[in-house]
Amino acid sequence: MPKKRFLLISILALFIFLTYYANAYDLPRFFPFNKENALSEWQEKIFKNKVLYRVEPKREGGYLLAKSDKACSGIFYKIKFNPKEYPFISWKWKILTFPKKDKNKDVVGGWLERDDYAARVYIIFPAFIFFNTKAIEYIWDETLPEGTILTSPYWHNIKLLVIESGRKNIGQWVIEERNIYQDYRQAFGSNAGGVGAIALMTDTDNTLSTAEALYKEIKVGFKK
Repeated sequence: MPKKRFLLISILALFIFLTYYANAYDLPRFFPFNKENALSEWQEKIFKNKVLYRVEPKREGGYLLAKSDKACSGIFYKIKFNPKEYPFISWKWKILTFPKKDKNKDVVGGWLERDDYAARVYIIFPAFIFFNTKAIEYIWDETLPEGTILTSPYWHNIKLLVIESGRKNIGQWVIEERNIYQDYRQAFGSNAGGVGAIALMTDTDNTLSTAEALYKEIKVGFKK
């Protein structure tokens, strides 16, 4: 399983790189998920089984439903911009169900089975040598403290930033706004290159459980 997911992540990184330099800057972009065809320009990558991603355009102003049952797949959107010039991304998300994790497991000492999250927002930075592609994952976890930064068990060039923690706001819309450029410097200790894609994922393949989250009003590539 880890090797399979690493291979697919590598293929995705190469695909984004090959299209990155062919695309012009296209900013800002707003994804309200308020139309039936709102996912027509998004693409899916399946790691293990398919997560249900469904647009609900007439509910609460429109949102994207993500429901995972022992599955791991993500959707991504190719977008090109310089995060130093356009550093901000914002969105709203709501957690309905967290994955069931073994809270007695040691996160630091081998936490592959705990690498499931009800909601993830990815920022992907393609590189000429595609194995040097990097990514930031913004996550909402049930137990990890807010502000925690982790390295993905699948790829050292993926950093996980816990920006929401706990069950206090479960079932409620939470607004996020992040400075991508600053977060990259904090996570990797260097300046960010160009962004080539964003992605969303709700997954429960490691815990063999279920999770459900909603996403809406994603705005990417803008100045504050």
